[in-house]
Amino acid sequence: MGYPRMTAEKQAALAPTLIQCIEGKPGAQQDSLMQLLIPALSNFKYPPDADKRRVMFGLSEKPKTARLLLAFMLDYLLLPYTFGTSSQDRPGSAAPPGPPGAPGAPGPSGRSRPSSAPANTVAAATANPAPALSQNSMKRILGENIPDPEQIEKNKVGILNFLGADVLPEEDIVCHLIVGSSDTRHSVATAADLELKKMQSGVDWNDPLIVKNMYAIFQGTIIVKGQKSQVKPEDRRTPASTRIRMKLFPFLLRSKEACEQFPSCIQIVFDCLFGNNTNPKLKVNAVQFVHHLCISCSDTKITPMGPVLMSGMMKLIAEAKDNNQLRGLAYVAVGKIARRVPSLVTKDIGMIQLFFDAMCKEDKETRLHVQESLSMMAPALKNLEGPNVKLMEELVMSNVENPEAQARVIAVQYALTVFPPHHIPSRYVLLLATGDIKEDIHSEATRALRNPTKSDKDESKDWKAFPGFTEMVNYIKDKATQRVKSPARHVIATTHLPFKPEIFNEVLLYLRMCLAYGAGLPVNSDLSEPNIDQAPTISVYVNQLLKGGKDPSKGPIQTYVDMARQLLSASPSHVATYCLLEVLSVASSKLAVQFTDLLEWIKGLMCSTREEMRESASQVYAVVACTLDCGKLLTVVKELTKNLKDQRLETQHGSLLALGYLIGRYLYKKKSDVTVQDMETDLDETVVSEQLNECIADAVRVIVGMMDDSHVMLNGGACLAIGEISRNGELPLEDGQTETSQSSSDNSQSSSEGNDKKRYKQDDSSSQACTKLQVVDKLAAKISSSKEANKVKEKACLAMGYLPVGTPQFPHTKAVIQGLLDSTKEKQMNLHFSVGEALNNAALGNKSSAGRDLWTEEEKPFTVDENNSKSDEMEWLIDTILTKYVHNPVPHVRQASCVWLLSLVKKSGSHPKIQAKLQEIQMAFMNMLTENDEFTQDAASKGLGLVYDHSNSESRQQLLSLLVDTLTTGRKSTQTVTGDTQVFQQGALGESPTGGGLNTYKELCSLASDLNQPDLVYKFMHLANHNAMWNSRKGAAFGFSTIMAQAGEQLAPHLPKIVPKLYRYQYDPSPQIRLSMSSIWNALVSDNKKTIDTYLKEILQDLMTNLTSNMWRVRESSCLALSDLLRGRDLDKVLEYLPEVWEICFRVRDDIKESVRLAADNCLRSLTKASIKLCDVSRGKIGEQAISLVLPVLLNGLPSKVEEIRAVCLQTLVKISKNAGKLLQPHVTQLVIALLESLSGLEPQVMNYLALHVSKSQETQEKLDNARIAASKSSPMMDTVNFCVQYVDNTVLPELVPRLTELIRSGIGVGTKAGCANFIIMLTHQCARDLQPFAGKLMSVLLNGLNDRSPSVRKVYASSLGHLVKVAKDSSTEKLIVKLKSWYLEKEDEGIRVACGLTLQAMARQNPDVLKRHAAIALPLAFLAMHQKNPDSGESDTTQSVWEEVWLDSTPGTEGGIRLYLTEIVDITETMLTSQSWHMKAQAARAMSTVATKLGSTLKPPHLGVLLKALLKGLSGRTWDGKESLLKAVQSICVSCKEFLQTPPDDSPDQPSMNEVLAAILKECKKENITYKIAALNCVATIVEVQEIDRFQEIRDIVYPLISEDKKNSDKDDEDEDSSRKDRENKLELKACAFECLGKAWPASKETQNNYQEEVCTLLSSGLKVNTIKIQTKIIKSMHLFIDRLCLLDANVTEAETSVLSNLFQQLIPPLCQCLGYAKYGALKLDAVKVLEKMILKLKDKQETRLLPTQVKDDLIKALDSTSAESHPQLKDTAVKLHKIVTQNFN
Repeated sequence: MGYPRMTAEKQAALAPTLIQCIEGKPGAQQDSLMQLLIPALSNFKYPPDADKRRVMFGLSEKPKTARLLLAFMLDYLLLPYTFGTSSQDRPGSAAPPGPPGAPGAPGPSGRSRPSSAPANTVAAATANPAPALSQNSMKRILGENIPDPEQIEKNKVGILNFLGADVLPEEDIVCHLIVGSSDTRHSVATAADLELKKMQSGVDWNDPLIVKNMYAIFQGTIIVKGQKSQVKPEDRRTPASTRIRMKLFPFLLRSKEACEQFPSCIQIVFDCLFGNNTNPKLKVNAVQFVHHLCISCSDTKITPMGPVLMSGMMKLIAEAKDNNQLRGLAYVAVGKIARRVPSLVTKDIGMIQLFFDAMCKEDKETRLHVQESLSMMAPALKNLEGPNVKLMEELVMSNVENPEAQARVIAVQYALTVFPPHHIPSRYVLLLATGDIKEDIHSEATRALRNPTKSDKDESKDWKAFPGFTEMVNYIKDKATQRVKSPARHVIATTHLPFKPEIFNEVLLYLRMCLAYGAGLPVNSDLSEPNIDQAPTISVYVNQLLKGGKDPSKGPIQTYVDMARQLLSASPSHVATYCLLEVLSVASSKLAVQFTDLLEWIKGLMCSTREEMRESASQVYAVVACTLDCGKLLTVVKELTKNLKDQRLETQHGSLLALGYLIGRYLYKKKSDVTVQDMETDLDETVVSEQLNECIADAVRVIVGMMDDSHVMLNGGACLAIGEISRNGELPLEDGQTETSQSSSDNSQSSSEGNDKKRYKQDDSSSQACTKLQVVDKLAAKISSSKEANKVKEKACLAMGYLPVGTPQFPHTKAVIQGLLDSTKEKQMNLHFSVGEALNNAALGNKSSAGRDLWTEEEKPFTVDENNSKSDEMEWLIDTILTKYVHNPVPHVRQASCVWLLSLVKKSGSHPKIQAKLQEIQMAFMNMLTENDEFTQDAASKGLGLVYDHSNSESRQQLLSLLVDTLTTGRKSTQTVTGDTQVFQQGALGESPTGGGLNTYKELCSLASDLNQPDLVYKFMHLANHNAMWNSRKGAAFGFSTIMAQAGEQLAPHLPKIVPKLYRYQYDPSPQIRLSMSSIWNALVSDNKKTIDTYLKEILQDLMTNLTSNMWRVRESSCLALSDLLRGRDLDKVLEYLPEVWEICFRVRDDIKESVRLAADNCLRSLTKASIKLCDVSRGKIGEQAISLVLPVLLNGLPSKVEEIRAVCLQTLVKISKNAGKLLQPHVTQLVIALLESLSGLEPQVMNYLALHVSKSQETQEKLDNARIAASKSSPMMDTVNFCVQYVDNTVLPELVPRLTELIRSGIGVGTKAGCANFIIMLTHQCARDLQPFAGKLMSVLLNGLNDRSPSVRKVYASSLGHLVKVAKDSSTEKLIVKLKSWYLEKEDEGIRVACGLTLQAMARQNPDVLKRHAAIALPLAFLAMHQKNPDSGESDTTQSVWEEVWLDSTPGTEGGIRLYLTEIVDITETMLTSQSWHMKAQAARAMSTVATKLGSTLKPPHLGVLLKALLKGLSGRTWDGKESLLKAVQSICVSCKEFLQTPPDDSPDQPSMNEVLAAILKECKKENITYKIAALNCVATIVEVQEIDRFQEIRDIVYPLISEDKKNSDKDDEDEDSSRKDRENKLELKACAFECLGKAWPASKETQNNYQEEVCTLLSSGLKVNTIKIQTKIIKSMHLFIDRLCLLDANVTEAETSVLSNLFQQLIPPLCQCLGYAKYGALKLDAVKVLEKMILKLKDKQETRLLPTQVKDDLIKALDSTSAESHPQLKDTAVKLHKIVTQNFN
């Protein structure tokens, strides 16, 4: 075959042809063709355009060829670089190579072969196929010869370059790239990696075909034992090498489909784990693939595979002892398998035990994997049954106290996960874990115990948060009994505890939670602030438990009490103390008696250093002491009173609290007629009781005195004690003076602290004078004092409120209430809840529920007592708050009044006086909603809810209407503005110039006056009103959230107004308003989606209205709300609003505030997604309507000045276009035109800036325009236009073409113009037939576009015209070409001429058949144009290649084309020779010259005459630039057509004769222009030389003056400073030309020679001595011609002629010898030697050796002798030769 003998470049060029030849050939021929193709691909040059590459190879149209190529290339990429029987990288080959020189050992080239096979043969190479190959596949690749490794590497790189050329789909080549990336040669692997990285993100790794191919490479041909294989042995492929497998695994791990390919997914795992062809990394990959199987495999596939995988992983764990990483991954794999197939572990707990053991045996790193595995297995063990449950309990129990921390972690996790929260043994395990030294174990166990949660998957009906109290207590009791006898016990001093104190505390706390849960209460694990309201319910449950047991002393409650006492005895804690207090208090009559002997022990707890301990212990002490008889109780009271004077602070505090609780409990029992049991019978009951009462009175006086103590703890303790005593009974004190009390009640202010200290003293002498009024004054002073701590104030408030509770007719109730109301003197907001509660208690007096036993009696709602209807205090209190405090100008006073009203309505809402004032209270709360303070608004909203609860139906409707009005319009505050009215919050406006605050109305007026701007007050007030409006809306949200559950039906008529407002308010910029509105929304709306869908239109209308609000926060919230509304919503109902929404959003996007702009940005993104979804082709008529509505708005937004709007419009248009499909067709015209316009409109402004600044440089401007056009082609706009082309047909074109032509005419941007042209090109491909009627219009407008100033635009227009002629009529095409011809010939604009050429070039490339039909017009023009030259440099212009391409592509060759179109060429060139343009004349002359040169002697009349006549005509006239071309053309014709010029035919009378030609040229030789004169002289000399015409005399007359004049003026020129260097160079060149002309014109005529031979000889010899080297070279050439044509050297010359000849030689030889002496000029010496050789040989032949004189001969010999030593071989040889001839023959 000749193909392999071609050059590599030619082979590469024919590669596409080879591919086209593959299909349909026999298999052997196909293999041969592909063997030829592969080496050629390494040298192939791919076009930069991907579409061209695809068309070039055409594989998309030949799927069979593509499959053959892909298979062949994959096998070639698998080909190794060495061949033989052994390969280290072949599966199953473990035998090492033998020593060098042994049979089968690798030779010097690295290849190995069998000992019986010849080296480097294909048979040897294929005997043992390489990995992943078969014998036949290797034979198929290698052919007859084995290539070198370097050639294989080069071929593989070529294959990868071909695969990366985007000629084949990615999914077909990805396996090839993976194999290539595993290659051992760096260049191959790097090339494959680069291509793989480019495409791997876009490859669908779940493609079944890709996965199947990867498995096929990985496994080779699978042979199942026991089954007959359908694959022949020679076609069976071996498994892939480890290197390839390691490259395949990462991609298998990406594929979910790989998990579904059964059984291959299991086979590769076991092959890599336990096969021969593996390594540690491959094993790790295999286990990772098992992880992948567990995650991605479907349930139907993983269930049968689970046991097999589990056995494999367990085997790997047992065998891989030396690879910790592998074993760790195997452990994790077991966990993942168990999680997917739970039955594998639920049936065999032994595996769990094995893993728990491994937690202690494995190394640190592996233990983490074991822990992870056990964690994953835990959920699988939830449904254990039978013995397995017990086994798991024991397993967890044995590991919770394991020395290894990770084992304990897993034990806790299993106890938490495997068992339900009510499972007792597991809770016990968690209790033990709470004492763990590891923080994570401790916190996890604590969290699980205190906050049990029900998982979503747990659907069990028997789920309980806690176990039963009795069962849990008994279990812990049993375990505690066992532990206290075991080494696990905890010893403190001499006390043995079953648990550590921290565990014991958690045990008690957990038991207490079980107790509360059993009582049906919500569980609270925080006992720092216990909720005593739960105690009555617990009391009922505890008493039930005590009654239910046969022996209460051994029941669960008693066990619970014993545990608490046991812990308190060894390690006191607050938890244990409170647990003991709670259970004793709720069942004091049954449990407290057993502690009467332990009062001293309890007293020790009362003296604890911890305050909460002292408080709880003092209550325990009081509960126990109250069970004593009066005598013992008297002793206890005295002792506690005595302890109040103890030096130890803790003792004082504990005793103080104990006295308060004890006296209060005693008074309550006395009031309730409860008798003290076990009284001494020998004592007088009355006497003891009186003594006890006196002792209690003394104790109370002491306590009152301690209220003035300086220590906060004692001060607060005294208040607490007084309050506890007052709550349970009457204070044993005098009432005090009635007048003072009355005065205090009338006065608005309480007595000052100074007066209190004067009236009351703390010493014992004044304690007898203590009265109830003094207690009231003291407590009031504490509440109003700024020096007291907040805790003390709160306790004082409560104590003050309790004063009237225990006394049926408390005389100072109003003083108490007034003292509480005076707490507003200072801002102390945290106090007012306590004040509100105290006010309620004080107003109700002994009817207050606070007077009950808090531990055993539940709080009951307030009820009217008909027997005691006195409620003057409540009425007075309500009136005072409503009239004096609600409208107070001080904000914190109004806030306090709001809290008080809230407390009063909550506690006593059914009170008649409150019911009577309910409307006023409601209005007060409504006004509070306008407060700036969020806390006040919240309290007011809750108050409104309570008012609503206590209102009748009429009042409820009124309240609802007011709230709706406030929410929708913003209710204005009706507060009266005074000088002290605070308009803004503190610090909201900064400070005044003097440093004062700017809050009140008076301060704002003052500032406005200082600034001399009175109108500023109105602005401040407007701002304050604006804040009030917003705050009222926020406050209304609080109100709604409170009453929504009850007012749902009544609100239904208002929902169309409320829902839109609420929806928008949820997105308010203010977090407070946002949260408030969200809460009301959640309360109002049960089904969020349904509600929004119902009121979608109303919501959208409201948002559209508010998007352009004058308040920025409204605009921002509307944007955010609209963004959320559009997200994922069905908008079919509001489709008609979309255009307006788009337009409004565009306006808001250009908002002045940045946050609004950002919100609008989000809104536009949501609107974009919604519009794209609506315009989808699947939406049918809805989609069609949506497109018609949305598209115009988006198109109008494209020219926007806002960059972000343009970007959104463009992005949306692109996506809609791709989704709309056929629905887009009616709008194609509108869309395409807008997008084409946007190509320039959306171009970065920097491009226009650059274009302006580079416009001076045409080359730079063109490069910039090319870049702009390239960018526009790849822009999203053009992509969309390309996509829309498919929907253009005969229904669209009538509307599209007029607008397109108008756009081309009026378009101003480079991108738009180029885009229009490219769009027309696409139309010619898409709808050629439909476009035909419009082709003429399009051609016309494109033709006019060729006049564009941008070369790049002209180029694309030309290209478009080249495509458009395909569908145009022949007449239109002919008109186009004629127009182009006329433009080229008539217009001198170079750009127009280039555009003409580009147009014809495009026609030749795209539609050569069309151009051939009009070749007679186009090709002569192309021939003429291809001779154009740059007038500046004289060199070929860049456009010449364009015209040459047109000419060469459309003709069979230059000579053949000239013959075909000779007549037309002659006509056009003849016409151009008469052109007014000199450049066109020169161009035509060059074209004529080419015609003459190419045709040569075949150029015959009449064309010869026409051309020559036209040229001669053109020579006439003055000289112009480029006229030399005419001379060259004449010269070419005269030289090429010598025969027809010498003997012209008779039928060509008009053909000029040679005399006429020479006459015309000789005339031109006389022109003054030196350059032109030189051309003319060369022309005439050449013609006379070729034509052998004797015109020496005329030429001599012209040349001699040039030579002699130059000689005469040589000295003058050297001295002339004005003569430029250029002129001198031109003159020298002219002189050289003159000497050359003498030689060429030297005739063969003897007559002429006789006349001028001596003169010429003298001239040449003299000139050779004095001129420059360049002229000397010309002279020597002329000498050569002179000697060659000299007639004197012919035979038969006379003696006189011989003498002349001798004289001539004597003149010529010396200067020639002189030239031989030049050292530098080798070329000159060589020419001189050749002339001498000519002379000497002629003399020798003529035997006239005597003609040379002796001196001349000696000089000649000497010169030749020196020349013989030259290094130049030719010069040296010639000199030696001549020297020999002269010495031998010239004697």
